[in-house]
Amino acid sequence: MSESSWQKMVPNYYEQWLKDLKTLVKIPSVKSTQTSDKSHPYGVAVKQALDQMLSFAARDGLRFGCVADRVGYIEYGPEAASETVGILVHVDVVPVGDGWTSFPFEPEQQGHFLTGRGVDDMKASTMLSYYAIKLIADQNLAVKNKIRLIIGTDEENDWSDMPYYFQTEGVPDIGFSPDGEFVVENAEAGIANFMVAFSDTTQGQDNATLLKFDAGVAGNVVPGLAVATITGIDEPIVTKKIDYFLKQNADVGLKATVKTLSNGLEIKMIGKQAHGSTPDVGLNAGTYLANFLTQFDFTGEAAAFLQILGCTAHLDYFGKKMGLAFNQAEMGPLVVNYGLQKFATGGDGYFSINIRYPIGITEKQMLTIIQQSVKALHSSVTVKKDGLLPHLTPKNDAVIETLLASYETVMGQPTMLHYSTGASYGRLIKRGAAFGTRFAWQTTTAHQANEKYDLENYPKAMAILVESIYRLGNIK
Repeated sequence: MSESSWQKMVPNYYEQWLKDLKTLVKIPSVKSTQTSDKSHPYGVAVKQALDQMLSFAARDGLRFGCVADRVGYIEYGPEAASETVGILVHVDVVPVGDGWTSFPFEPEQQGHFLTGRGVDDMKASTMLSYYAIKLIADQNLAVKNKIRLIIGTDEENDWSDMPYYFQTEGVPDIGFSPDGEFVVENAEAGIANFMVAFSDTTQGQDNATLLKFDAGVAGNVVPGLAVATITGIDEPIVTKKIDYFLKQNADVGLKATVKTLSNGLEIKMIGKQAHGSTPDVGLNAGTYLANFLTQFDFTGEAAAFLQILGCTAHLDYFGKKMGLAFNQAEMGPLVVNYGLQKFATGGDGYFSINIRYPIGITEKQMLTIIQQSVKALHSSVTVKKDGLLPHLTPKNDAVIETLLASYETVMGQPTMLHYSTGASYGRLIKRGAAFGTRFAWQTTTAHQANEKYDLENYPKAMAILVESIYRLGNIK
């Protein structure tokens, strides 16, 4: 496949690609239990985004189908092929969160950037993959293997969608997920989700009382906002101490407000939302707020809750203070995010621990460590059985070599292998990886406020995807 025969055609698809991408971003495809039913298992908007993708296929004359209203597929190549190349994408997005300067579901183009929730993770990549397959189909290029764009709808939450697809259609033999950067992520961390839950038996007291504490939108997101309501401490004292606290943390850009309510003082801490796989990129507003509150004389479960979050968990990106630190030579260190945090006086409380871990440590071992580290809270610790174990495709596998070669063919220079603490659907394919469509020198805005995608990536990203998909379509 030479550049003269196809690569120069890529720009011809740009305007329609951008139009379709904006259409997809406008759909607020956040998982919703309020609007879910048998035909919309993850909510009306999520199913709408899936239907939109299948409508593009119907418009463009590509074969398509849907499994259990959860996973769609769009395909090209011989239907009876013995091998299937899976390009795994998703159209669901994380909740909006705080800090936006534009409307998250009204895509806004400024210069060469498009801003909107889900545009970086991963609607731009989904549409690039679709158009790469469309270009191959438009040119009627011969492939030996069946190529399927497999569209998931629960990637940002429970990954409960793909089992339905695999049970009906089978697991692709080879493939990748264009979720992330144009490095070849042949290794991905295992992901374990723990929940530390407890009950507060306090019925109110004369000294400092933590009435409420709330932070986080999802376990795999660094909280950008935390709110606490307290009583028993005078507002001037809190204001003075919060000003001092902000000065101490002036270098990171932390913000906070104090407001008098009818039932006490409301303190808001504003950090920076980020993807849970890179907690050091964000500012965990919850652990910062808990850290601030540890200087006051709270007692009982409130004191233990704040101590664990504000001291043990605070800035503990690699689990050292929690006792979880672990490093594996080929895959790197274990990474920890404290995403959901809640407390209510006289009620239930909890916080989540999202761990990305390499080969060499198990969920059982981590559970034992966490139980010991949080015993002061009189809590129960449970682990969510996601089954996302560490994934590694050997570097000498033909799939990995093909992706590396495709990048170098288009870019004129090599990319590299990489171990990811994120989670892509690429790990679901035994001979799979994550690959694209943000370039390695660019900063991710996935899960952040004002999420954006660089539209200047389009020509090279499309070219790399076409080259990769075509080559995999003819691989043995």
